[in-house]
Amino acid sequence: MLTTLIFVLSTSYIAWYLEKHEIAAVYPFDETYATPAQAGAQGLTEATVETQDGARLIVWRAEAAADHPTVIYFSGNAGALKDRAPRLAQISAEGYGVIAPAYRGSSGSTGAPEEAVLVSDAIALAEGLQGDVILYGESLGAAIAIRLAADGIGQAVVLEAPFTSLGDLVAAQFPTEDLTGILTQRWDSLSLMSALSQPLMVIHGETDRVVPHRMGRAIFEAAGSTDKTFLSVSEQGHNGLWTDAVRSDIFAFLQRDFRE
Repeated sequence: MLTTLIFVLSTSYIAWYLEKHEIAAVYPFDETYATPAQAGAQGLTEATVETQDGARLIVWRAEAAADHPTVIYFSGNAGALKDRAPRLAQISAEGYGVIAPAYRGSSGSTGAPEEAVLVSDAIALAEGLQGDVILYGESLGAAIAIRLAADGIGQAVVLEAPFTSLGDLVAAQFPTEDLTGILTQRWDSLSLMSALSQPLMVIHGETDRVVPHRMGRAIFEAAGSTDKTFLSVSEQGHNGLWTDAVRSDIFAFLQRDFRE
């Protein structure tokens, strides 16, 4: 009886919290500002972008070497750009251009995050670039990359730990309670996958407890891309996928000529 009461109270609290604090729960960004140099991201510099509605976005960037595309890197919702410094520096060291935006409310960027504005910011950033572009998204960033790819942006796509939709993700975390009706943020990536035609790599840890491995597989299977690779990483969860072996496979994919 007591256990049941505690369970009812806990699920009721979760529903209340999501309804009142959904944005904070979905976008728990780290606001900490650091320059690429301070974070140890060798080869990268910082730029700022002013949005049409007055937000100021921090962007880490590096120029591409000759005949190399630019990787637009969309990070997950945890941490800040400084936490991606090693991998961004490694991508740049391979000669690829790097564009890594800090979302509104993250890493020194101003403004408030919300699904529609995060997508519009990403599209504006991508459309302002010259040359070939590869989209790279991790977790939340994968959802953003999928939106852009479905609109025909990018010559290739890399998705790390993608989820099918935010509703599915909440249901996976709280399977006994229907909370999807509360959500205003949807991130319905699965419904967009058939529109993708670009070469695609999907990477997912087999022991991921944040985004179930099956969601990455579902994203992969639904992709309209005929040239696609699914990299299942054993003994790895949601984080820690940037291993030497996985990085080698990623760079082998990036090194391909995706120009038609």
